[in-house]
Amino acid sequence: MRTTATRRHLLLGGIAASLTALAPTVMAQSAAPLPRVIMVLGGTEASGGPFARSFLDGMRQAGQVDGRTVRIEFRYAEFAGVRKAIQDSVTEAPAALVVGGLTAARYARDATTTVPVVVATSSDLVDAGIVKSLARPGGNITGNADLTDEVTVKRLQLTKAALPNASRVVLLVNPEFPATAKIEERVHAVAPSLRLTVTSLAAQDSTSLERALDSLAKAPPDALIATEALSVQQSAVLIRRATELRVPVIHFWPGTAEQGALLSYQADVHDNFRRAGAYVDRILKGAKPGDLPIYQSARYELVVNAKAARALGFDLPESFVNGADRVIR
Repeated sequence: MRTTATRRHLLLGGIAASLTALAPTVMAQSAAPLPRVIMVLGGTEASGGPFARSFLDGMRQAGQVDGRTVRIEFRYAEFAGVRKAIQDSVTEAPAALVVGGLTAARYARDATTTVPVVVATSSDLVDAGIVKSLARPGGNITGNADLTDEVTVKRLQLTKAALPNASRVVLLVNPEFPATAKIEERVHAVAPSLRLTVTSLAAQDSTSLERALDSLAKAPPDALIATEALSVQQSAVLIRRATELRVPVIHFWPGTAEQGALLSYQADVHDNFRRAGAYVDRILKGAKPGDLPIYQSARYELVVNAKAARALGFDLPESFVNGADRVIR
């Protein structure tokens, strides 16, 4: 009996010693930091929050839950502060950096070649030199994109369909936007076939935008087509001032028709942000951004604001209104 008891005591003592030795390892494993993802969005939390939530939806669909499997930080910056916000985020070496828009993608490209970058939504990343190809982006950047020049041409065609008597259209552009030259080239090439004369109006910040809009008062055009991020961040100012001048606004961002633009025609941006979540999930699981093909937007939505048209004194053709995905009456 003494021998059995002694053996039992030695066995229990050995197990206890082993558990004591393993405890620091188990604790270290349980305390391992979660991978950190940073998303930088231009604008405010109010304007960017809905897209951030779509990104979180995409992450959850992939099995990634903030605070449980990953840490996600959202950072918002006004137009002039996006570059610095991206640069600051890169210095913190997150597991992935998520940005929105071609200009932000360019800032991310210039800021890092090592931190994985997912572009939630953008113009043509290949044409702008951000990635090598759609199938194999190469480097550290991947994400979602559309062919902005082609889509802007589509908006020009929609402008003529909505306003058959229009003859003079202004294209609001940012000279610093990488896709501006190609957009202008394509639009000017198509305009004569629509019996439209198109002139460009340049603005690169809120101050120059106000000056540009004020200049329209001398000879208001038949429509104004927005083309890039400044028109999103300053959409309320843009639409209000253009409406005062009785100039219909043709926009490309979700929610702008609801703000008073005559129409908006855009990719399903919320779907793109959800897809960005799926990209991040794959990167967290070991995939390299350069091996993940760029997704080209396939879903577009036309929202027509018939109420704004009436306020401006326009009767939209019934066939045009019937072709819209949504109509604000």
